[in-house]
Amino acid sequence: MLKLEFPLRVPSELIDELVAFTGSPCSGLDLEPYVCDAIRAYMKPATVQPVAAATAAAETGYQWKQLFLPEGTRLRACFDRKPYFAMVRGNEINCDGCGMSPSGFANLFGSGNRNAWKAIWLRFPGVEQWVLAATCRALQETAVAYMFAAGKAAPHNNAKRRGKRGKRGKRGKHRKYKAAMHDFPS
Repeated sequence: MLKLEFPLRVPSELIDELVAFTGSPCSGLDLEPYVCDAIRAYMKPATVQPVAAATAAAETGYQWKQLFLPEGTRLRACFDRKPYFAMVRGNEINCDGCGMSPSGFANLFGSGNRNAWKAIWLRFPGVEQWVLAATCRALQETAVAYMFAAGKAAPHNNAKRRGKRGKRGKRGKHRKYKAAMHDFPS
């Protein structure tokens, strides 16, 4: 291979930055290997493995009980008709630079006794729609039940929650209590 040597004009500011970066004295011959490496790196950039990068990004996030919130998930809650936001960064939920739990975020303003599942709306990375956290949890429970049922129909979600009350629900107790209050002398 024929080796040609010729001078190359490089701005003095760039040479100063290269000297500061490498720690080499300012001499053309001392900087030659760094300049050659930079040119080679420019011509043949390192290949990025998108599968590994996507896997690493998918593994970071916040585990909220049975619901996983991947990094980049946005959280929104409202108090006094004013929304406030947080985002999953790394393995925590950040709101104004402070890490907190979902309950802490839901109760950041107000009385402090709000159910985070019912107060927080989620927007997952790449999705434009906001979804209530309770809805996401119910969908996750149904998907897991279906996955472990090996193709059988998944049980209806409300059947599990009814328990001993059956179809009566909460109304039965409330009606009895209300009737008892009317019988009370004032």
